[in-house]
Amino acid sequence: MPTVLVIDENRATLDTIGRALQGAGFSVALASTGQEGLKLAGERAFDLVVADLRLPDVADVEVLKHLRQTLADVPVIVTGLASTASALEAGKLGAVDYFEKPILPDHLIRLARTYVPNTTPAPACAPDARISPQVVRTMHVIENRYVETTLHVGAVAQDLGVSTEHLCRVLKRHTGLTFVTLLRRTRVRAACRLLQTTTLSMKEIANRAGFSSASRFDRNFKTVCGVSPSEYRAGLWRHSVGG
Repeated sequence: MPTVLVIDENRATLDTIGRALQGAGFSVALASTGQEGLKLAGERAFDLVVADLRLPDVADVEVLKHLRQTLADVPVIVTGLASTASALEAGKLGAVDYFEKPILPDHLIRLARTYVPNTTPAPACAPDARISPQVVRTMHVIENRYVETTLHVGAVAQDLGVSTEHLCRVLKRHTGLTFVTLLRRTRVRAACRLLQTTTLSMKEIANRAGFSSASRFDRNFKTVCGVSPSEYRAGLWRHSVGG
């Protein structure tokens, strides 16, 4: 059974990742600090590492540097990137991929199966072994402009100085996802945060998360999480999103 090391200071996030990966057939070791994670990395063999880079005891990409020294041939997926510059630095240091919080278990499992051999058939178009700067910049645009209901891949490609077709190919090659799917998931994550932390109406949340209507919000939310926003808020899908 393939073994994954997960490093994150947030206990709820650790529990969510652990449950998701165990349910998908992985053995999981959890660490809530950078030092604990590095200790485990030095004591055991792992097939994959999922590491938050915003840890209280190890600065930014330092934990990644140490992991690459200890587990040189093991793929590392990172989260908790402080900036686009951090993402680019993580890519240079050998991170194979990254994802944003809150965590969507299906996305995490897809990434884990992509980078751990013999867990699923190889994808028809496997991601490259380094984070593409164009992917990083596209994700940065999405994270900063997802509230714009008219945001589309053509506008982002123009801002990056590449063709729409080229950007679509790069995104698919490096993430396995389309621009529309990445944008949808970012908006749903934003909606999840609002559902968790506010009493705003569904219409207000839809607007703040970048959806053009409440009905579109409801439809997209169900596509990603499998339940409606109101069911999510009521706690009927406690494991759909972590962090």
